[in-house]
Amino acid sequence: MHILAIETATRSSSVAVIFDGKILAEVSRESPQTFSETLLPQVEEVIKISGAFQKIDAVAVSIGPGSFTGLRIGLATAKALVYAWDIKIIGVPTLAAMAYNFPAAKVLPLIDAQKNRAYTQIFDDGVALTEAEVLPIDAAISRAAELDGTIFICGDVLHKIKSPLPPNVRLAPPNLRMPRASSVALCGAELLSAGNVANVMNLEPLYIRRAEAEVLWEKRHGLPSEN
Repeated sequence: MHILAIETATRSSSVAVIFDGKILAEVSRESPQTFSETLLPQVEEVIKISGAFQKIDAVAVSIGPGSFTGLRIGLATAKALVYAWDIKIIGVPTLAAMAYNFPAAKVLPLIDAQKNRAYTQIFDDGVALTEAEVLPIDAAISRAAELDGTIFICGDVLHKIKSPLPPNVRLAPPNLRMPRASSVALCGAELLSAGNVANVMNLEPLYIRRAEAEVLWEKRHGLPSEN
């Protein structure tokens, strides 16, 4: 089965095609252009490289948490392709896809949530030990340091870490630090095998928190806000 995957939860976009668990093609890009300009050309590129034209059976899309704009563009693109091709869609939580790269290991994905905070969740061998939430970056690392054994951290906020890491907390290898569409595809294949196919009409991004623009609007108009 050919699965096309789309990952747009961070400043980098990534698109991949897999076939029966084998990665046929993957293109990742960080560009000053918006995802709305670059994403479809990436899709066309990976389909051409993989030779999977008219062979895609499902689209797996990263649903967050992460960049509000990126997630909306990624999901809208995935839905458009699913409608056009009349195929299945699979929503893959971004943090779980990141943890997929670390089998038999503990991992703490950290995705930028602004104001020195991160979307985060702790995994052990791909199994979630905590719920996805927003925490200050230092607090997330301190919580992870309380676990036994080594725990790897990955994500797009590692450059914001100023304090020395605890002894059992290590940076992931550079090639595994950012979300990758190939991981979204492989996670999506497992979800598909388990019968977890999303409804294209109802699938929505997993935001965790509300957009900063919405919070600021409420403050300006004297309305109560949770953030």
